[in-house]
Amino acid sequence: MASTDVSPRSSANPAVWALVLIGVALVLRLWGATAIGLGTGEAYYVSSARELHLSYFDQPPLSLWIIWATMQLTGSEAVWVLRLPFVLMFVVTSWLAYRLGERVHSGWAGFYAVLILNASAIFSLSVGSWLQPDAPMMLFWAATCLVLVDIFCRQGGERPWRNWLLAGLWLGLTLLSKYHGAFIGLGAAIFMLANGNARRWFAHPAPYVAALLALVIFLPVPIWNAQNHWASFAFQGGRALVEEGWNWARLIRMIVGQLLYIVPWLALPAIWVGLHAIFAGPRAQYPQGSVPGAAALLAYIGVPPVIFFTLVALWSDTQFHFHWQAPGYMSLFIILAAATAVIARRHAWLVRTWLGATVAVTVLLIGALLSHAATGWARQAFPGQWEDPTVPQMAWTEVGEALTRLNAFANPDTFVGSLNWIDCGYLDAQTAGRVPLPCIGDDPRNIAFNVNLADLAGRSGYFVTRTSDPQAAIAYLSPLFDSVTLAEKVDIHRNGLVEIPDLQILAATNFHFDGPVPGVSGRTVALLELPRTAITHVEGELSGSGSAELWFDGALLGSVQGSAPFAFDTPARWDVGARNVTLEIRGDEGVQFGGVSITRK
Repeated sequence: MASTDVSPRSSANPAVWALVLIGVALVLRLWGATAIGLGTGEAYYVSSARELHLSYFDQPPLSLWIIWATMQLTGSEAVWVLRLPFVLMFVVTSWLAYRLGERVHSGWAGFYAVLILNASAIFSLSVGSWLQPDAPMMLFWAATCLVLVDIFCRQGGERPWRNWLLAGLWLGLTLLSKYHGAFIGLGAAIFMLANGNARRWFAHPAPYVAALLALVIFLPVPIWNAQNHWASFAFQGGRALVEEGWNWARLIRMIVGQLLYIVPWLALPAIWVGLHAIFAGPRAQYPQGSVPGAAALLAYIGVPPVIFFTLVALWSDTQFHFHWQAPGYMSLFIILAAATAVIARRHAWLVRTWLGATVAVTVLLIGALLSHAATGWARQAFPGQWEDPTVPQMAWTEVGEALTRLNAFANPDTFVGSLNWIDCGYLDAQTAGRVPLPCIGDDPRNIAFNVNLADLAGRSGYFVTRTSDPQAAIAYLSPLFDSVTLAEKVDIHRNGLVEIPDLQILAATNFHFDGPVPGVSGRTVALLELPRTAITHVEGELSGSGSAELWFDGALLGSVQGSAPFAFDTPARWDVGARNVTLEIRGDEGVQFGGVSITRK
């Protein structure tokens, strides 16, 4: 049995101190939840969750189901109300981290696990405070790891069916939160292969039934994908696996970004102890006093996602997704906590200095960011042009006020939309589900699945877009409407300063889902494939004389004659986002379009 007397003050109760720490962190997060508005991802997830679906484009459905249920049960869309379940989930995650540390090493290792987890910026702020799929994923990730440690390294194997079914349940819910859950299955399989004692489970039916249970819980995701052209699998696979050529600058950016997100003096020691646990072997008692094999199990689970999601930046543009490695770090934090408990026996002052400074830096940094996000004080303190990371937390309140002045919410047949998923998320916070929110752009993501564009045929509404050139947006939308005009320009202010300029509100009249295309002339017709639809049929009249060929989106439809009607089915291509296509005449210069009508599906 691992020793528990690892604190400089052995009379203290680590569980009590862990609960105190969790309580203090909860109070701070509740303050943060009320201080600032929804960020980019949060606003987008709320907009996505307005319609209940079996699964969703970006992520498995659990986090969005939680947002949907919160809105339905409370009848409120207050930011703090929507964030509350996610804040509370991290309370449970923190306690599970304590239990993991305790089971792997000692009560004080559990306390240090809670402290390290909450001192990490990404966990304390994003995972622990915001509307993100990571909150339920981390909770069930920790729960799965806890059961697996009991099964493989303690006495959990004495009740195989109970514990393996629990592992399957928690793993299924992890997968239902985020695809990262697959790394737990991978790590467990590696441990079973590497550890002679664990190898016996290959001959027992319980692990296979647990895996089957996890897949059954995950089933809504593949069913939804099968119904929607495998859109989510294609999107996420494309982000991680599509090769764009090796780019070392992206890899460096990913390494630096994740270290800053996790906190460098936590991330680097966590990686070190994780690698040490692997090299120590699958049956090693590492760190000193730990349950044999437990650290190796957590390392097999934690190291692969850290390595994979770091290296993927080498061949794919991962942008600024520095949080993808976070669940791996959480597993490694448990090993780090056990090592910290060992060090604290002889060098308590070192541990106090290291973790005390970490907590102080994290609290000060997050406090400064949150207070500035709420008030904008840093703009006054540090004048000049600099990129403000808190601007994405600003609500588009002035846009909502402008739309109210334009009576956008007075007519039930009106819609209010935008051209990309980011702007639609912020706009949704102002429309609050009162009108349909179409996203007619090349990257609508989840929001494309919330509105059937065919239902908007013949209706008028407004589009809000961030651009200094409203004429470009007008030109883009004009083929779909009788008219598109600039209704109003809005700027978003904070503390008297313009923070988000040039939000253009466009008035669009009479939406043409299909039917005659306005303004057709010449030999080329520019068409727009709408999100989640395809142009399946084109027909019309030709003027002039002679013979020619009709081409659609680079594909030959057939031969046509001047001054004659034409009708063709097209090689339709369904896509989540909008895209520009052309219908063109090739051949005799005398043949031109006299009129075109399209059918969408």
